[in-house]
Amino acid sequence: MRRKNGKIIFQPLDTALTMSEIAGSPLQKYDVVTQEYVTDRELTPFFLKPHFEVKSNDGSTADGDCTANLVNVVWTVSARKNGIAPVRGTDYTVNDVTKALTLSFNLDPDTSGYVRFTADYVDARRGDVIKVYWEKQLMCVSATDWKTELFTDWPQRLHLYPWKDRQTFDIPVQLMNGENQMPDAETTYQWQIFENQEWRNVDVNKDYWCRGGANTKTLQVEQRYVQRALVRCCAYPTGRPAEMCVLAFLLRRYYGQYDDEMDILEGEYIFPETNRAVAEAYVVNRNGGRFANPEQYFDMEILYSRDGVAWFHVTHGSVGEVPRSMFPVDATMMHQFSWITRELSAVIPLKLGDDIMTLDGSIAVGQFPIIERDLDD
Repeated sequence: MRRKNGKIIFQPLDTALTMSEIAGSPLQKYDVVTQEYVTDRELTPFFLKPHFEVKSNDGSTADGDCTANLVNVVWTVSARKNGIAPVRGTDYTVNDVTKALTLSFNLDPDTSGYVRFTADYVDARRGDVIKVYWEKQLMCVSATDWKTELFTDWPQRLHLYPWKDRQTFDIPVQLMNGENQMPDAETTYQWQIFENQEWRNVDVNKDYWCRGGANTKTLQVEQRYVQRALVRCCAYPTGRPAEMCVLAFLLRRYYGQYDDEMDILEGEYIFPETNRAVAEAYVVNRNGGRFANPEQYFDMEILYSRDGVAWFHVTHGSVGEVPRSMFPVDATMMHQFSWITRELSAVIPLKLGDDIMTLDGSIAVGQFPIIERDLDD
């Protein structure tokens, strides 16, 4: 008897871990006057209970609550109590059946820590191990009469017109406590940028528009490198992150309203002695005036056609010349110019993979049209 084996394909499991905060809070405040905690975990412990849900897409395994099936369950508690680490069994306990954690100790004032849950789930179909992870920050701050607020005189939505180059400009903020300015030496400022759906700290080596001040109350920005940047300043009294205030700013390269047009300077009418045709494309701003040097802000291209279908590139720029040899030869043909005007991007550093390209030790940069070239219109 001859045999041939087939293969069983299992769809990956959909898993979800949720952590229920049954009682208590990860944040505590310590009243320095009454020397009391709010919330006092010796009276109201912080109770966390995990719930691990499994769902199979092909019905090959039972769906539902699989918390009890978790193995290698580890709760890690990192914090300070009276200057030392908490002790399992005394300061916190873990239920071996429900995997729930009970924290019954108070953190030292003005300290922070975390609780971390890790476990494994074994997919019985193939023996694959699925890692489960969850973490929560713990914090205790001294309760004082803080009334912090972050102020600025700068507009929070700023249009950067290319032809009104501010060069390097400052975005100032000031942290206030009530009516008083917080001294710079007692305040922590951190500027961040929103990138890839998350906030990260501004890095002058990566964010070329930043010319300094990433850790001060005044951020320095060079306009020509900014296409669109959503930045914010996080400020708080040093050592008291619970009093943090945040102020966001949107910076973007903006062209506003303008119109582009063309004039045929020479050869609009072809006579026997006409030996060339010259056309000039130009851009008119919202006030009706022409840009003196439109190529500085726009990618401009002039084209020519004798049949209205096939277009010949004449020049990149605002002025193009066509010699007589390209003119139509009979009345069935056309004599037609066209132009394309595209907005230029901000100055962009050139990359090869993840590496910045350099030329003679300087960073290589360029400006590019922000839309594709389209001849169909």
